[in-house]
Amino acid sequence: MNNFSKYYDLFVGADYDTISDYIDKQIQMLKPDSELVCDLGCGTANVTLRLAKSGYDMIGIDSDEDMLINAREKLERSNINDVLLLNQNISEFELYGTVDVIYSTLDSINYLIYKKDLCSLFALVKNYLNYDGLFIFDINSEYKFKNILNDNCYVYQTKDVFCCWQCSYDFKTDICWHDLTYFEKSKDGRYVRSDCVQKQRFYSIDYIRDLASRYSFEILKIDDNYTDMPVTDKTERISFVMKINK
Repeated sequence: MNNFSKYYDLFVGADYDTISDYIDKQIQMLKPDSELVCDLGCGTANVTLRLAKSGYDMIGIDSDEDMLINAREKLERSNINDVLLLNQNISEFELYGTVDVIYSTLDSINYLIYKKDLCSLFALVKNYLNYDGLFIFDINSEYKFKNILNDNCYVYQTKDVFCCWQCSYDFKTDICWHDLTYFEKSKDGRYVRSDCVQKQRFYSIDYIRDLASRYSFEILKIDDNYTDMPVTDKTERISFVMKINK
């Protein structure tokens, strides 16, 4: 199991209740007959679990097998055994049929650093959504990449692990580099080092609007981080709610 998946819940903090409540609210307002919901980039199933508890039939998709192992264990601890977990890349995912809602949270979209992959994701979402189906997702803002993450280092420490998370943003390519270094305490008391590099790409609201138009989505809401507040020049995460128009 890779270290990032092992410590994901410890180091990646998010208000999962707010995110889950927002998604549930949009579904109940815009497509209340929804039953089958798909989570793209489900990670360790923090949002998947909450929506499953709300009564939705859930599918979780992630490219990281170790994340899915953690997700399955978490779901089973909550006595939820009917969630379908698929080990797939979100830009190439395949479902057995159509669903009512597809969502993707916590800037999973930004990890698609090639525009062709984001186009592929939009095309697949369109293909697998039922009539009037909802597509809900978020992206990191330009403000966050340039002013919060760029040239910043985050340090996380417990009695068993030390993590240094260094971020740098390339203004020419719109790519943000995440360099993670872990020192994990072994059974003999020594600390073992491991490294992980991740990349994210900035996508503008205008570009997302263009994709929505290209793939026949109607944008219903653009909000500040899963609230009903409008986006500002200091918004860090932008959430979108779209409806498919087939």
